[in-house]
Amino acid sequence: MIPTTKQELQKFGTRVVKLARINLGASKMIDGKKRVTNNSGALSSSLGFSLKQKRSSGGKFASGFDLEFTSSEDYAAFMEQGVKGSESTKPSAKNSPFRFKSQNLPKGVIMKWIETKPIKLRDMGTGQFKKNTESAKKTQAFLIGRGIATKGLSARNYFKDAIEKAIPKDGTDVALAMANDFIKQIIKEIKLN
Repeated sequence: MIPTTKQELQKFGTRVVKLARINLGASKMIDGKKRVTNNSGALSSSLGFSLKQKRSSGGKFASGFDLEFTSSEDYAAFMEQGVKGSESTKPSAKNSPFRFKSQNLPKGVIMKWIETKPIKLRDMGTGQFKKNTESAKKTQAFLIGRGIATKGLSARNYFKDAIEKAIPKDGTDVALAMANDFIKQIIKEIKLN
């Protein structure tokens, strides 16, 4: 028996989320630099999808479904699409709807990231490693935050790449299920008339 459109879209959504999680953990070249996005694992574990049947303006079920990929993390859309900088923009974020307006990020944002990332701090003048004192961390957080706000944040495209990878494998199954459901609906309509 051929699965329904809903079943195939559920399977497709599950596959895309799995691939997106793999994309976040994989080392990838982004704007000429090798990046791993999944620092704490919070973004990866927050990924999901919702599948809803469309409704008519009267509230009745209509044909078709809306498949939306989601995350409970506030910054997920920024990581997916990138953010334009206040002064310049990374090439991968040139089509992003987001833009930094200030010259630095809010206090504490980068400090939390520095705490979870094993960063060795360097002296700006000599280039030698420094002790990770609270003052040195605050200075580093300020400088990193300013760099991100002025130059922008590269797009990671973890969902976009996952969808593009899943379509060749699961797209045909979704199309067959849609065609089968359409044929069933036509037969049902013919029997009613």
